[in-house]
Amino acid sequence: KHLKYLHAYSRLYSKDYKSSPLLSFFFQEYRKHPIVDYASPLNGHDQHGVNLFNHFVESMRKNAMESKLKKLVADWESKPKKNLARLAAFEAALFERTSRVMAVRLDFNYHKATFTPEEIDRIVLESVMQKESDQDEYLAGQDISKPRFIGGRIALEEVQSDRKRFFTNIKGKPSLFEHLLGYVWCIECGRAAGYHLHVMLFFDGSYVQKHEHIAQDVGKYWQNVITNGRGYFENCNLKKKKYGDSWALGAIDHWDTIKREKLVNAMSYFCKTNQLVQVVPYAGCRLFGCGFVHRQRKVRGGRPRTKGVGTGDNQCL
Repeated sequence: KHLKYLHAYSRLYSKDYKSSPLLSFFFQEYRKHPIVDYASPLNGHDQHGVNLFNHFVESMRKNAMESKLKKLVADWESKPKKNLARLAAFEAALFERTSRVMAVRLDFNYHKATFTPEEIDRIVLESVMQKESDQDEYLAGQDISKPRFIGGRIALEEVQSDRKRFFTNIKGKPSLFEHLLGYVWCIECGRAAGYHLHVMLFFDGSYVQKHEHIAQDVGKYWQNVITNGRGYFENCNLKKKKYGDSWALGAIDHWDTIKREKLVNAMSYFCKTNQLVQVVPYAGCRLFGCGFVHRQRKVRGGRPRTKGVGTGDNQCL
């Protein structure tokens, strides 16, 4: 089923991205195999093309073993798996601290990343031209292991600085964050817009009820104080219709297993996307994080959390 799409797969290559080991391996193997010069679109009715394709697959299998591709893939996938495990543990600990959580999500962007229609047209044209240039250099044998730093309008260092300031200031802003329990964040990058930040905040639902309002206030704090007007925000808590059945924001009860599953799925987005494509200018750069505002104090064991425990016909199952 892949035969006729092979050439299209090769055009996925871009200097802007560091690809996964599987994609990198394919890109390397494809351009050095005779199949790269096959003029006609491959199809199941052309025996020569079929034979060429089968030989290409066989050579990939052989070279995959020699290059220890399996180990490279395992290393690549280990970090997202560890982050997913961290999120699962974080979610469980979150509901151990309180029986009701108020979840808030905000997208933190920058005004520098907004464009006029003329700028959009220029960006699209430049993107097409760059893509053609990337393909020429790729087929010519250029080193594809090192991505080109995306020249976006927002530098990663600027976003990292604002992110650190935002979370550092939490303890000094009780009017907003007094009942904040924990958070998840990730940084993403667009070709033209540059880097931007996604954040989920988890408040104690016993004290915070109006999640739309608290999200709006936090967004304004980011916009006016942290970025001093350089940034703007999107309040995802106002977009319930957009999320539909996957809605996982607002009030979440400890016993609401369905919504808690949706919450875990929503949180997992934060650690998956930044691993699919890595666009970072230096090694060890953090694009994801989660944690609690305060350490959990050790207390003596008390009554276990229950939900409507009764007797006889009224007993909860």
